[in-house]
This record gives sequence, structure tokens and C-alpha cells, in this order.
Amino acid sequence: GRMKRLPTGVTFPQTLLEVSNQFDARIRAGNLAGYKPIPTGFLPLDEVLGGGLHAGALTLIAGPQGVGKTIFAIQAARNIARGGRAACVVCFEHDPNHLYHRLLCMESVDPQDPHPQGVTMEDIRRVVIESVEKEGSPSGLYAILKKLPKAQEGWRKLVTYWERLLIAKGHPFKTTLAVLDTYLERLREQHETVVLFVDYLQKMPLFGQPDVPDERKIAIVTEGLKNLALAHEVPIVAISALDAEGLRAEKPGVQDLWGGPTIKYEPDVAVLLQPTGEGKVTFSVGKNRMGPQYVEFDHQLHGPYYCFNPQGDALRRAELPP
Repeated sequence: GRMKRLPTGVTFPQTLLEVSNQFDARIRAGNLAGYKPIPTGFLPLDEVLGGGLHAGALTLIAGPQGVGKTIFAIQAARNIARGGRAACVVCFEHDPNHLYHRLLCMESVDPQDPHPQGVTMEDIRRVVIESVEKEGSPSGLYAILKKLPKAQEGWRKLVTYWERLLIAKGHPFKTTLAVLDTYLERLREQHETVVLFVDYLQKMPLFGQPDVPDERKIAIVTEGLKNLALAHEVPIVAISALDAEGLRAEKPGVQDLWGGPTIKYEPDVAVLLQPTGEGKVTFSVGKNRMGPQYVEFDHQLHGPYYCFNPQGDALRRAELPP
């Protein structure tokens, strides 16, 4: 009879000899893709995570709306791309054009400056409208950059990594786990290492199952993301919303992630973001298979420039969950 074909992504069992030979070949090729953690560029987060994001690990970033979860994701992705690796952001919240604008604002300042002065979204909007309305013939990006020297500086930084930062608009019905699987397969062919960011988990659709109750759907998506991280040997960072109780809580914890028990069990790391009121955001590490749990630190947020000061304040013990 005809040989049956295996579905893509599934391989026949290998002897231990074959596995050993592959391992040997990998070391000889100097391929450390699955061994070295990938720094997010945020300190002390990277230290707490044992050097950064690990292949096969799923990290959740949670917190109330407007606290800076997307800002963290885009900035970490940018830091990774700037460091020479690839990062892909699948965003269900904003389109790539909007994220590009945010990156121009971010790159127009030094995020470690306590009072940065750079280009805001408003500046870009103003110059775009002027160049189109007044000059009749819009002269493109170059004209905008010429009028905003800080944007020009930002653009020069952006150019150094723009082939390694990938952005996809998440489709509310079509960007399923299978689609992310295909993305990762292709990205792994083009780049030795890649980090996938999903913004955000509760918006991910399940293929052909629109009427699955929320909790069940979130559980399947969380499990699916963890499986993709393992299958492709990549770190995955997913942003998560809080449930209704978490939004009311003074200090939400891992138990307040929206999605039932699976979402608390599957991730390797969970970081909760909480505004402090002094223009800072507290990062609480509520779950961590890579190092200490229940530690926290603050980062200064520069809202108009869509970035945090990546150098956080000193690490401190967080209160243990009730």
C-alpha cells in the first residue's frame, strides 16, 4: 500500500542515536538558539528571569487597561530586534501603522532621561496634515522627518533594526493558533532566534468555534501558546487582561488573570503591571519558573513617548498572595 504522510509539524519517532547526532551537529554549528536567554532590555526583570526570555517558555504580562502593557511589549520587542535577534508582534489592538508612529516617538527620546523631550503623536499628526493640506503635493515621510529633527534622529535608530522587527495585525476571527504556528515556521526559517509577542491573549480567536465560553476559549489559547513555544523552541510573551475581580482589586495577582485555572497554571512567568500614581508602574513577578517569585520593582513611564525607563528601581519582596 501507499505510504501514509504525516501532518506537517509531526515527525516520525527518532532513535536516541539520531537525536544524539543532531545534538552534536547543533553544537558544532555553534547554534545556541535554544540555550541562551534573550534579554528584554528591562532590568531588573532580566535578572529575575535568569537572563531574559527562555526558549519554550510562555510569559504573561497582565494589568489594568492603560497601564502600559502594549508599551512594554513593543519596547521589549524593539530591544530584542536592536540586539540583533528577531521579534514579531501580533497585535489585535492596533494596526502596524499606529505602532510605527509609536516607535518613532519612542526613538525620539532617551528613555533613561527623567524628563525626555521628543516627538509626540500630536507633532507627527500636525506635520502630516500641514504637508498634505498646505503643500498640496504631500512629499512623504522625508518631509515630515525634515520638519521634526527629533523624529529624524529617531528614524535613524529605527533603521538599524527595522528588518528584524515584524508586526502583524491580529484578525479577530482568522488569526488563530494555526496562523501563529505558520508565522513561527516561516520566521524560524529566516532567523536563528525569534520572540513572539501576542497583544492580547483574550482576543485570540478559536478556529470555527465562536460560541465557546470565554474561560474555555482562554484556556485553549493559553495552552496552545505554550505548546507553540515548545514546538518551535521560542519564547512567547502574551499580554493578558484581568478579570472583573482583578480590575476591582487594589493589588491584583496571578489569581486575577481572566481565564480560569489554566491561565494560572500554563505560563512559566506571570508579571503584573500596576500604576503607582507617581508616573511609575510597579512590575510584580507573581509566578516565575526561572527564578524568584513575589518580587517587584518600579519603572518610570514616559506616556507621550510610549516607553518606560528600562532601568527599573531596586528589587523588593512583594507581599505573598492571600
